[in-house]
Amino acid sequence: MNWIFSKKIGVIIGVFFFVSIIFSDSSVFAAKVGERLDTPEPGWTRYDDRSPELIYGNDMVKIDDAEDYDKTALGAAHNKPSTINFKFDGTKIRLIINMSDSYTKKVGISIDGKVEYFSAYRESWSHQRLAYEKVGLERGIHNVKIWTEVPSSNYVVYDYRFDAIDVDSDGKLIDYNASEINLSAEAGNSKVTLKWNQIKDSENYTVKYGTESGKYTEMVTATKDAYGNFVIPGLTNGTKYHFVVSAKVNGADSEYSNETSATPLGGGSQPDPEQTTGDRAILVVTMTTGLEKEFDLSLKEVNDFIAWYESKQAGSGSASYAINKHDNNKGPFSSRKDYMLYDRILTFEVSEYFK
Repeated sequence: MNWIFSKKIGVIIGVFFFVSIIFSDSSVFAAKVGERLDTPEPGWTRYDDRSPELIYGNDMVKIDDAEDYDKTALGAAHNKPSTINFKFDGTKIRLIINMSDSYTKKVGISIDGKVEYFSAYRESWSHQRLAYEKVGLERGIHNVKIWTEVPSSNYVVYDYRFDAIDVDSDGKLIDYNASEINLSAEAGNSKVTLKWNQIKDSENYTVKYGTESGKYTEMVTATKDAYGNFVIPGLTNGTKYHFVVSAKVNGADSEYSNETSATPLGGGSQPDPEQTTGDRAILVVTMTTGLEKEFDLSLKEVNDFIAWYESKQAGSGSASYAINKHDNNKGPFSSRKDYMLYDRILTFEVSEYFK
């Protein structure tokens, strides 16, 4: 009986192990460096050698070949400087090239300044070979350069042929020549105002922010005209926030700006929130007697006054409204308020300050 029970357990474990291999995200059947890879595997997306985000040196030669991915490749001219520069947003990258017994065994690649090498050599000619793979990069924009380190040992037309790039399925190549965005931040009460330079042909901007540098938990889209004065409201006073911004140009997101940080007003004695929240304006109320009363208020206070007036005009609400006189307080009083009677108001005027 024990033997039968053990046999059943063994079968169950074997089936579970087999299924787990088949459905594992890190499949044992993933392509290895040197193998042919005609199409990108699940979790990857492919960019052809003619993608406009790739910047080539003058000695890279265009080649049309039906066996290459999308029927094109680029040859690194023999014994001449050959460079490829590009940027991508993601955490992993693969290089697809042609390999041959006449190609170089040492091609240089740097990712964010860290130099490594890969080989284009193979004992027999073959298209669409996985020549280099790097995974586990920090999520973000990475700067990549590829160049011929050592020319082929024998005279050939090319030292190697470059075919395609694979990156994360949710990653992408980035316009290498996109204008840099310079971001600055100014703290306010429960808010931060962001300013950055206008990017030509931008469709909109994406602002990311969070309370930890390099890790952004919040995201908001800004219109193409918001670059000069964009307010992030509802922040916690005394908490430091970190911000970056990118521009969408021709449907693609640019590289993110420099990271900047700001701490909304907080710590120590806090200013009167009704006095400081939001931008400011002058409210001038003209009474039925001809007397004018002027108040320097936050826009929130002005809007609250207007809401009360319109509500009363519609037939609801209290007959009077108290306006805090703030710094106009005179004498040994904790506060002074001016109570406005609805039926005594003739007109009122609002003049907002420049932002």
